[in-house]
Amino acid sequence: MDKTSLITRPVRGVLFDAGNTLIRVRNSVGAVYAEVATRYGAKADPACLDLSFHEVFEQHRGSFLAGVSQPHSPAREKAWWRDVVVEVFRDTAASESLATSFDQFFEELYAEFALPKHWELFPDVVPCLEQLDRLNLPFAVVSNWDSRLHPVLQGLELGQRLRFVLTSAEFGAEKPDPTIFLTGASRLGLPPEQVLHVGDSLVDDVQGAQAAGLGALWLRRGSSEPCPTGVACIRDLRSLADRFFRGPGTP
Repeated sequence: MDKTSLITRPVRGVLFDAGNTLIRVRNSVGAVYAEVATRYGAKADPACLDLSFHEVFEQHRGSFLAGVSQPHSPAREKAWWRDVVVEVFRDTAASESLATSFDQFFEELYAEFALPKHWELFPDVVPCLEQLDRLNLPFAVVSNWDSRLHPVLQGLELGQRLRFVLTSAEFGAEKPDPTIFLTGASRLGLPPEQVLHVGDSLVDDVQGAQAAGLGALWLRRGSSEPCPTGVACIRDLRSLADRFFRGPGTP
């Protein structure tokens, strides 16, 4: 059973994580890499590229913030991601085919992930946001992401629904750092204790939000595992408004 009863304070606004909470890659990262590579005469297995991407990303993610945010600029973001892509293709047969055209290939690949066609909403997202709209509750996104999140959410018709989108790359701190949550609450015009943060990561979303004094809800789609002690969980966003949110002016 979901431990939803752990959230007892009135909620006046909500912050959402983006990746694997509101949106996901439509196919896979490796499939997009392989598709773009074929335009340059390079053949690569999408599944192998996907596996390599996740391994390389985990190895490099600790350098993301320093790489793109000190100071922040789209050029620094692109340079950081170029290093990742180089590593993903380093030991593949496609690397030789891409050797003479890698810069052009990377520019095209980088632009692809700002296109909404490669992303999709989870089916429970729009019903949830419609409920929040009916309750006149403000909501926004706080995400560990680069600035390409803005065109993605706009293209998926979420951008116009959100009060704002706060990315770690542009802000200069990433979840679970409390400052990004506190800034999100402030931009909603609410004290932290009246804001609920919803995300799929126990550490980044739940523990980070709790450390900042926000309410926190762990989204666990498809999981049947019990929730840890002291953690509120939900498995579908469609029940959020009914279970947790009270409209402005209600006790």
